[in-house]
Amino acid sequence: MAGMYGGEDEFIESRSCCRAQIGCLCGTSSCRLCCRLCPSVFESTSTRIVYIMFLMLNVGIMALMMSVRVQKAIIEMFPHQKIVCEWVGAGENCEAAMGYMAVYRLGFAITAYHFLLMLITCGVKSSRDCRAGFHNGMWFYKFLMLLFFCFGSFFIPDPRDLFINVWMYTAMSGAALFIVIQLLLLVFLFHSWTDRLVARVNNGGSPFWWYGALALTATVFIYLAFACSVFLLYYFFAASEGCSRNQWFIIINTTACIFVSIMSVVKPGYKDVRLRLLHSSLISLYVIYLTWSAIGSAPRKYQKYEEETHGIWIGAGHDVRSNIILPEQEYYCGPDGEEETWADEVLPYVSLVITFVLVMYSAVGTASPDNCQAIEFPSCPSDQSVQRHDVEDIGGQKVVRNENNSLAYSYPLFHVMLGLATLFLMMSLTAWYTPSTARLVTFGRSWSAVWIKMSSSWVCLLIYLTVTIFPTMLPNKSSRTGPMHGTISNGYAGSFRSSSRSLDDDEAAVPLSPSKPTTTVHQETTV
Repeated sequence: MAGMYGGEDEFIESRSCCRAQIGCLCGTSSCRLCCRLCPSVFESTSTRIVYIMFLMLNVGIMALMMSVRVQKAIIEMFPHQKIVCEWVGAGENCEAAMGYMAVYRLGFAITAYHFLLMLITCGVKSSRDCRAGFHNGMWFYKFLMLLFFCFGSFFIPDPRDLFINVWMYTAMSGAALFIVIQLLLLVFLFHSWTDRLVARVNNGGSPFWWYGALALTATVFIYLAFACSVFLLYYFFAASEGCSRNQWFIIINTTACIFVSIMSVVKPGYKDVRLRLLHSSLISLYVIYLTWSAIGSAPRKYQKYEEETHGIWIGAGHDVRSNIILPEQEYYCGPDGEEETWADEVLPYVSLVITFVLVMYSAVGTASPDNCQAIEFPSCPSDQSVQRHDVEDIGGQKVVRNENNSLAYSYPLFHVMLGLATLFLMMSLTAWYTPSTARLVTFGRSWSAVWIKMSSSWVCLLIYLTVTIFPTMLPNKSSRTGPMHGTISNGYAGSFRSSSRSLDDDEAAVPLSPSKPTTTVHQETTV
């Protein structure tokens, strides 16, 4: 009898879990796992995870499209599709539709998808809004909508490659905007660290300890690391004959770092000079890291890189070869670059996975309330420190409805950043402005990647110099109460948000100032 009752309980649990999953797919409920033993999950966390899974699937397909083996296999499977291939401008054998052009079309579809969702969610203040229900649920319909965009993008006629080339420059601009936003947040991160020291002193701390012992000691160690990094970079990547480009890169960036360090001392600011030196030391060390990442991304000789024979066809009779090759250095110049090893075959795939993870972390973190206000995006959500959380228990994993009164992150900014992250990943896969030379096995190893990373270092220095000269550009510089944290994404700045917030617990952040305790109706551990 007990076994029979146990089986009935399992049946009821299975039925309730199925009902919950149907509500997630076709209704406005959030997605959850079927295991009741799993800790309860925040509604905002569950939604963002599913969107990231959608994007991960699409990026995986784009990566496969850049594989020569996959291209040949698809062409062999569909040998009689010449009419469709010619109509979409992919040639008689569809080679272009399987390479970077396919990645461009998929990237266009995903970006358009998130742009539409951004328009739908503009002005949403809480999960009680019907549009919030569409954002958090109805995943079956949103998946069908994504499929419609993806399949439809391949039927856009483009016999003269006009669409492809216009979209390439548009996507390049969007990817550059993504990099600039992350670099901007990086500069704000470093300032927020020193703002925390200022707050300590203003609250009665010793200036000698916080400014002298801590800040000055950290500055000395960081500048020592900077000097050692410059020496090692030049010794391993520029001292040999034929490494003229690396020499210029290291000299230019080292000189620029010294200049901004001097400017941080000379230009009067609202902070102690030791804190301003700490800013410049952190920026200098990061710029040298970008320099190392850039010169390490040069193509290897064994790749048989033939950029002189490739170009981008634009209209009738225009062949653009935008890659600039300085004399005496056409390939990677550094240790272990002459012969291909097993690591060289694996690293591009590992690099792609790491890039995706860090870019997604950056995109998700940018939509947090702190970063939303930092970049002055309209309709940023308010603080969630004090609000009542309801628990939805309809089977399987429990879902905490933590957005009934205010949002945990900006819905429209979240979709904007996912769209820009898609463009960044798309351009990285297709070697930026030299897509015809791009292959999956050479991911991140091209002169275009080198120039993009070097440009990022210069933009980072320019942003920091601008903020140094005009400190009023800093967001809430006098009211920062906590540091921020972030990641570095494959040579680019990641996203940064308050240390009391993360993807999992930003909805339950505890305010630093005295306030009433948070009221919730659940006691279990949440994710």
